[in-house]
Amino acid sequence: MFDLPETRLGRVWAEIDLDALRHNIAEVRRQIGNRKMLFAIKADAYGHGLRVIASAAWQLVDAFGVASVEEGVSCRQAGANATPILILSPTPEEEIPELFQYHLTPTITEMNFARQLSREAVRRNQALSVHIEVDTGMGRTGVSTTEALEFITAVTRLPGIKLAGVFTHFPAADTDITFTRQQVEEFNHLISELHARGITGFLRHAANSAGCLNIPEAHLDMVRPGLMLYGIMPVSYHFGHRRAELNLKPVMSLRSRIVNLRSIPAGVSISYERNYFTSRPSGIAVISAGYGDGYPYSLTNKGYALLHGQRAPVVGNVSMDLTMLDVTDIPGAKLGDTVTLLGAAEGKKICANELALLAGTIPYEIICRVSPRVPRLYIENGKVTHIKTLLNNE
Repeated sequence: MFDLPETRLGRVWAEIDLDALRHNIAEVRRQIGNRKMLFAIKADAYGHGLRVIASAAWQLVDAFGVASVEEGVSCRQAGANATPILILSPTPEEEIPELFQYHLTPTITEMNFARQLSREAVRRNQALSVHIEVDTGMGRTGVSTTEALEFITAVTRLPGIKLAGVFTHFPAADTDITFTRQQVEEFNHLISELHARGITGFLRHAANSAGCLNIPEAHLDMVRPGLMLYGIMPVSYHFGHRRAELNLKPVMSLRSRIVNLRSIPAGVSISYERNYFTSRPSGIAVISAGYGDGYPYSLTNKGYALLHGQRAPVVGNVSMDLTMLDVTDIPGAKLGDTVTLLGAAEGKKICANELALLAGTIPYEIICRVSPRVPRLYIENGKVTHIKTLLNNE
């Protein structure tokens, strides 16, 4: 835990370690060799704060991956002026002008959208780079493999359109290595057919974080890590499917403070719905964080926080703004003490995968759901460099 000025800390806050981010980028670079790296920075950089993360990383990666035009524009405003920005999800037709204005790269999965892009490119006399998504088994968006060869060929013939990449998505690179390898084979077969038609010069990419670790042959020309760069290993790493070793550092820590401390007799209910009763005279601490801040409601009577180097269990329902901890066995607990809900403190840690397992979700959701009302304190060289709050979104 960093030594932070008390005046900077409110009821709950997230510490974002930019040095850890840069360390993780270097670690993944070591793993992928000379392949290009697209940094998945969508969903407000997985809850870390898109603009600051983009500003810290744009010189270290080859491209950014976002989900919307708005996220792409935000990257541009953060200073990533020359970095390619790929919009991984379908773009509404109404936002086509912004693609040209901000030099954003859309993903094409529909021919009507491709034709509209072409018409706008011709009207502006401005070529637009695009990527095409191929569905090799995700079952979500993308052109089916049976149609992909003719579809891509047709797109390359449209005026004003430059094919910059062809990619696919892995639904189970964590859990079904055999199926994922079949996806790679199917994708590579399509690429060979495109090359045979003289369609070359584009980037091939497929691997997410789990794909980077588990399927080396999926590295292709570019990889698309997200979770790993934020310092969180895919689930497969924790269940014995690992194919590579990386020394990653968590970028986000979530902390709160004790705002109420009471001695409660045995047999007293705690919080909403009365689903927890003290079994002994108990010290109950109330911390100023709840599901309104992104701490999962499903951690009711399951979660824990770090206090004075020990784990204090969550008791009673997690509330919107408050959560209760049993601190009976933690000597010295007092009002104002800092507790850690995610991250490390005094040699102990709680990682996103642990919380996800307890909450019945995935680590992506644990960090993405941290609310915008939670201030982000950005830290470099052990010092707070700037703060993002609801009042100051920078």
